[in-house]
Amino acid sequence: MMVKTSFVSKAAPEQAGGQRHEAEIAAVEAALKQALAQSDLSIFYRAFRASSLPFLCGEYRDNAELLFPACFEIVHRLGGISPAVGLAVENHYYVTSAIATFPAAADPVLERHRLRLLSSIVTERLLVANTNSKVHSGKLGQLGTVARRDGDGYRVSGVASYTSLATEGDLLILMTELEGEGMAIFAISSPRRRPGIAIGDYLFPRAMIDSDTRRISFHDERLPPEALVVLAREEIAGLLPPFEMAWHQSLIPALYLGAAARAIEEVRAFLGATEGRDGQPLAALDGMVIDTGRLTLEYLSARSAVDAAGRALCSVKELPRDAELVSRAVQMASVAKYAGTGSAEALVTAARRIVGARAFTGDCILERLSQEVMFGALGPEVSAVIERRFGKQVLDSKCFPHPLLS
Repeated sequence: MMVKTSFVSKAAPEQAGGQRHEAEIAAVEAALKQALAQSDLSIFYRAFRASSLPFLCGEYRDNAELLFPACFEIVHRLGGISPAVGLAVENHYYVTSAIATFPAAADPVLERHRLRLLSSIVTERLLVANTNSKVHSGKLGQLGTVARRDGDGYRVSGVASYTSLATEGDLLILMTELEGEGMAIFAISSPRRRPGIAIGDYLFPRAMIDSDTRRISFHDERLPPEALVVLAREEIAGLLPPFEMAWHQSLIPALYLGAAARAIEEVRAFLGATEGRDGQPLAALDGMVIDTGRLTLEYLSARSAVDAAGRALCSVKELPRDAELVSRAVQMASVAKYAGTGSAEALVTAARRIVGARAFTGDCILERLSQEVMFGALGPEVSAVIERRFGKQVLDSKCFPHPLLS
């Protein structure tokens, strides 16, 4: 007898942004399914833009305790339909959430910039794309863009390889080097309409095409003075890039764990609906019970790591006082990203093996999930970078356990 309850559980109302958002999330999920079926993602983005969901950064400004779980829930559920689309949406959420919750009150100029930018995003209903200017080259981590001062404004040149939500973004957040002055963050309005900005081809033209990740070229594009959000050489301003990265690496496991949750649901449904040669459902086999339990425990363990990263983010209340807590949040986010994406890929693979060849018959979600979930380990930080950093920390210390456990 098939169990009717779905594995893909929903967060408690206080964790998911309240019951009033549930109808919007369900509508956006339905729009995404229709968009994928018709190969027309504009159906999804029209529904998403029309809802209040992209603008939770305004509703939960300075309240990471509510904003993080609300964003996690949305990205998790979209990731259960398409991790690629979930990635595009996650990019909007992590940037807007970092802006919304960065405690910059001790730096009045930065605080004014932060509130002005947040107000523009909410009132003008802007979707936000972003790039850290990294490029494919012979040297890892190399920046492909540079900015320079030009009168009272700035000019930007170069190429950025990774920009998700590239053709849907109404605002582009650019992290780059300002010549002779250090790392800077710019907010560029209407990037698609600027003659000096060219949005190029898909970076991932097959499996992750729906993430809308593209190369962007800057051809001596002039930016007005107000485009500069922050110059990271100041004490508090310098904490914004790591704070933003903590949001990114804490939130990105959500979409891949959403894929894992959907994969476990497919296993549950398959085992309950399929009979063995003895006429009994496969779900009655002890081996299948154990396998399903193992998948569930792996998922819940990874979720626990993400929850811990979210709590670390929420602990940052005042800067520069909480500078050490920003560093801790970055570390916890690395753990969450590593555990969440690695577990998600393994879980989808295990689910596909249980379901078997039916996963590739064209009407099973496992085919899409299998193609897209493998990208989790590749960014923002690749697994090897995280492993190397944590390994060095342990080997350079006098004893184990790791300081994060204290």
